[in-house]
Order: sequence, then C-alpha cells, then structure tokens
Amino acid sequence: MLTFGALLDLAAIPRSTVRLLRHQENRYTAHLGTKGEYEMRRSSFLKFLSAVLPITLVVVIGAFADGSAQSLAGHSIGENHLKLNEFGTAAWQYDYGESTNATFNVGPNINISSATEKLTGKVVRLEASWSGRGKPQPAYFSDFKFGLTDLATIRQRLGSSGALPGSGSPVLSSSDGGVEISSFYEVANSQIIASFITKVGRDALVDLQRRYGAETFAHVAKVATLQSVVISDAAYFKSLRGTTSVFDVGYRPIVWEPAAALTMDAKREISLARIKPSQLPVPRVYSGPNNLPDLTGQSASFRTHQAKIADGMASGPSFAGEFAVIQIGCGSSCSNAFVGNVRTGEVFKLPKGGKDNLNLTLKYELSSRLMTAQWSEAETGKCFVEFFGFDDGEWVELLRRDIGSSDRCLASLAQNLR
Repeated sequence: MLTFGALLDLAAIPRSTVRLLRHQENRYTAHLGTKGEYEMRRSSFLKFLSAVLPITLVVVIGAFADGSAQSLAGHSIGENHLKLNEFGTAAWQYDYGESTNATFNVGPNINISSATEKLTGKVVRLEASWSGRGKPQPAYFSDFKFGLTDLATIRQRLGSSGALPGSGSPVLSSSDGGVEISSFYEVANSQIIASFITKVGRDALVDLQRRYGAETFAHVAKVATLQSVVISDAAYFKSLRGTTSVFDVGYRPIVWEPAAALTMDAKREISLARIKPSQLPVPRVYSGPNNLPDLTGQSASFRTHQAKIADGMASGPSFAGEFAVIQIGCGSSCSNAFVGNVRTGEVFKLPKGGKDNLNLTLKYELSSRLMTAQWSEAETGKCFVEFFGFDDGEWVELLRRDIGSSDRCLASLAQNLR
C-alpha cells in the first residue's frame, strides 16, 4: 500500500506543474497578512490535493485488452484524420512534436479537439470540451452533462477515483484562478484511456471556504463540474503522461457508454427560454393608493423589516398586478425577498432566499404572476433557476432546473435563460 501523501512529492512533479500549483497557492494566500495565516492556508491548499484525489491507492501494472476503439462525437481513435473534415474547417491547427493538433467548433460553446500522428495520419486523441457559457450540454458519454455532472457523480458512476499517471499532476490551476481536476480510466476491451476533466471556479472555491472553513476540501467533489471528456490512444497517452500503474482501491476499467439516448432526450427537454411571463397574466393592474404593510398574524415575523418593506411598497406595484417586490440583504451574497400587496397591505415571503439560497436574483413583471428566481444552494454548491406562479397569496413551484455549479449564478439571469 502507498499513502497518497507519499505520491505527492512536489519534487517529482514537472517544474511547469509546480509553477502552476504554486501560482494557485499564491492566489489563496495573497490576501493574508500574517505568517501564521499564510502557513495555515498553504496547509489547506496541500490538503486540497489529497482531498480531490484517491486517498489510498494500490500499485498495479495495468494490462490493456485488445478490442475495437471507442468513439467520441461520432469519431474514433485510430481513424484517418480526414474523417474529421465532417466537422468543417478547423478553427485553429498547429504541430506538436510528431503530431498535429486541431480544434473544431461543432456547436453552441462546444469544441472538438484532435491529435493526429503525422506519419500515419491516424487520430490518437479526441477531446470534447465546453466553454462554460450557456446552458449545460450533453457530454458525449452516458447521461453526463458539461457544467452539470459533478466529480462526486463521476466517481460514483465509474466505481472509483480512477488511475494516477506516471508523470504530471492531475490537479492544475485554471486561467480564472480555479482548479481543474483530471480523472483517468482505462476503457475495457480497448487500447483507450478516458479522461474526465472537472473544474472548480475561483469564486466557488472561495464560497466553499467561507461556508465550510477547515472542512472546505471535503466538499470539493460536489462542486467540481465536468468541462471536458477525452479519449486517447494508450500509447499516445503514455508518451505524454507516462505509464499508468497506480490505481484507486476498487478500480476497474470502465465500460464506454454511448450518449445517443441522452441527445434525443435533451431535445425533448423544455427550454427555459420558452417560459414567458405572458403565460400567467393578471386580470387587472391596481392603480389606487399605496397602503402600508399589514404585519399582523402570519406576517408578524416580518416586523424586523417593517421600514424597508414599507419603503418598497410606497413605490407602487411591480409584480402580479398589485404587489411590490422588496429584496433585503442578510449578509454576503445573502438576501430575502418579500412581496407586499399595495392594495390590501398583505405581505408574503418568497420561499427562496437566506443563507441556504445565496446570490438570489429575481425576474418579474407587473402584468404577470410568474416569478423567476436564480440562486445557488449552499448545501451542494449548485446553481438553480426556478419558476413560481403566485396565486391568492400562495407560491406554486412550476419548474426547477439545476444549471450547474454556483459559478453559473454569477452570470445574469437573462443570460442563463437563453
């Protein structure tokens, strides 16, 4: 048995990787003032590496079974590179050693990259990657989705945390100050290595640290979401990353699952952009005098916010014909929302908000009973868009959609509804 700490000797990692890890470490520690605080954060960063990778591993010499190549986006390792012309003209292309690399734009925010042997013209690597913009997209494997499927789900579905390559680090800094985590698996009955690259954005890391403190890195796997899926010829993978000979306990080669069924289902999934305020119209818009809030009965608990609610209602209705919407902060990224009936004085609280639902953003119209809310769930680090109908003082949940990690909630609601 080897402990993971014994494998994590930075002296054994290429200098370029060490620089990236130190760059990330500096991002964590730059804002700290004392040496003690610096050492504490540095220790936390190293703890991150051991948390996102297998804790205990066993040394095994892997043997690959012969078999047919697996495919990604309809193309296979070993095929002639000319077949990739089906993607159209490459967006960019360059030579790297004995291979030629090219990238194709194949859909909204999706790229397919390839590596081809110059001597034989055979494709030795294919990667499907998501730009991080727009709604989550099918990831060409099983029912996985870019921007939605998290590292914890990948590990659970594939039965282990994967394999450790002979060189290079599976954890690298990303350009935005976050961290990218690569998980490697042999594909059964083939000479293929599959890689699933997940990412935790900088803001998500900061949010995790704020919420969990010393336990931050125990929750990383639930926040890191899928960004790329790669299949590589085993010999080509070995030439770049070394022999894969260290495997997680319980590891076994994975079965490659096609994603055709998911693609069909995704087409039937309702588009958020199709949900319109006009679908829940109001019978009339109130134009009388604006009344003060009536904070009695069930609304008595809102009295601590009485002044702000009264100020909001004094501006007149903005939602569902006769309601004013008042959003009141409760700390960093925290707010609660209320709707006050300017005709009757009744006040109601939106069912989302507070410390459990951070970054709350609302979209509503005076002529509609539809309330759209965007928020990040503190427990899971996920971003949600949720639609409510408001009828006779009751909130009716119409549709709730998980749209990815909490990073998605930093984008505007209008952008995530496209």
